[in-house]
Amino acid sequence: MSEIYALIPARGGSKRLPRKNIYPVMGKPMIMYSIEAAQGSRFLKKDNIYVSTEDAEIKEVVKPYVKVMDRPMELALDHVWTQDVVNHFAEQVKADKDDLIVIIQANSPQLTSEIIDQCIDMLLTNKLWQVHTVDENLINNGAVQVLYNFVGQHQGKVNYNGVVITNLVDVHTLEDVHTVERQMKGN
Repeated sequence: MSEIYALIPARGGSKRLPRKNIYPVMGKPMIMYSIEAAQGSRFLKKDNIYVSTEDAEIKEVVKPYVKVMDRPMELALDHVWTQDVVNHFAEQVKADKDDLIVIIQANSPQLTSEIIDQCIDMLLTNKLWQVHTVDENLINNGAVQVLYNFVGQHQGKVNYNGVVITNLVDVHTLEDVHTVERQMKGN
C-alpha cells in the first residue's frame, strides 16, 4: 500500500486573528486539536504527521508531538495557495505519485479522528482521487482534504472527487473562537 502522509499547514502570519493557529481554544493552542485528531487516526502513522510552518513559535508548540517541516518564507505569504505548500511538502518527503496526502487545517478545533478516517476511507473505498469536507450547505470548510499526490501535478480537470459533510467551524476571527467554544461546551 502507498504511504499516507498528514500535512498540517500552519503559517504564522494570520491577519484577522493574529497568531490564529496557536490561539488558545478551551485552554490549549488551536493547532493541538488537529494534531490530536491526526494522531488518533487509524490510517496515519505518527512518523508521517507533519506541521509545515515558517514560524518559530508554532514550531516550539508542535515539535514535541509531530515532525516539523520548515516552510520557505515565500510559501508563507498571504497570496500563496495551499496547493503550493502541498507540492513543497510532497517534494520534501519524496512522496510517490500514488501516496496519499491528508491536508488538515490547523484552525478546525472540532475536527476528530473519525472525520479524518471517514475521508480517507471514502477515497480508498470508492477509488476516488480526492475527498474534502464540506458544511451542511455543501460549502468547502477546509478542515480536511485527502488526495493522491499526483493530483497536485495533474493537468486538466480533476475527476473522481468525493465529499464528507461536517459542521465544523473554520476559525478565522475571535467571534469564530467563541462560537467553537460554545459548541464544544454543548451550549
